[in-house]
Formats: sequence, structure tokens, C-alpha cells
Amino acid sequence: MSGVDRRNVDMLRNEFERQMTNFAENQKRINEVTATAVSPRRELSVTLGPQGTLMELNFLSSAYRRLAKNELSELVMKTIADARGKLNDQLAEIMTPMMPPGLDIKAVLEGKVSAEKLAPDESRLPALLRERLNRG
Repeated sequence: MSGVDRRNVDMLRNEFERQMTNFAENQKRINEVTATAVSPRRELSVTLGPQGTLMELNFLSSAYRRLAKNELSELVMKTIADARGKLNDQLAEIMTPMMPPGLDIKAVLEGKVSAEKLAPDESRLPALLRERLNRG
């Protein structure tokens, strides 16, 4: 292998290793993220963990007992949705640097983005790789 080719391979390997390290660090952060929401009148606290898993649901006072069943259900669902929004905010902060420019990661997390939008953006590839791909 020539010196130029060897440098190119080394550069690509180093870039790959850097990206894998970043990916591993971000994956760890994603797997540790939690979010808590408290209802407006402080009747309820909800904590969600990774992938939106319900980790805690705490009634903070006896005020929930005065609610009709449908009101209590709405309170629980709204508080969970608030926690999910906070969780998605944290996940978006972690994941945005890994996504193609201009992609709304919150929309991705909410299932509002088509698969085509998730295809890699060639402009984000290392220059050497873009050059090789353009050669055919």
C-alpha cells in the first residue's frame, strides 16, 4: 500500500474510532436518561426512564381522591405526557449532533419523520470518503 493510501486508511480508521467512541458515550447517556413531571396542582409526580419506561408514579397529596375517575385518568395521562416531553428534550440534546443537519430529532422521537429523512447526508461524510464515492 502506498504512503498516500496508508494515510487515507489511517485517517478513515481514526475517524471511525472517534465516531464509535462518541456513539458509545451517547448510548450510555441515552440509557441513563430520566425525566420527572409534576402535575400543575402538585397532586402527582411521574418519572420516566429510558425508552419512556414508567419508573415512578407518586401521589403527592390526597387531593387526587377528590377527582372523578375521568379527571384522574386525564391527570395521569397529561403528567406522563409532560414527562415524556422532558425526556424527549434530553434525548434530542444528546442525539442532535449525531443526526443529519436540519433534522428535527424531536419529530423523529415522536414518529413524525419518514425513513427517507433519516438517510445519511453525503455532505457529513469525511471528504476522502465523499471523493471516493463520487468517483464511482
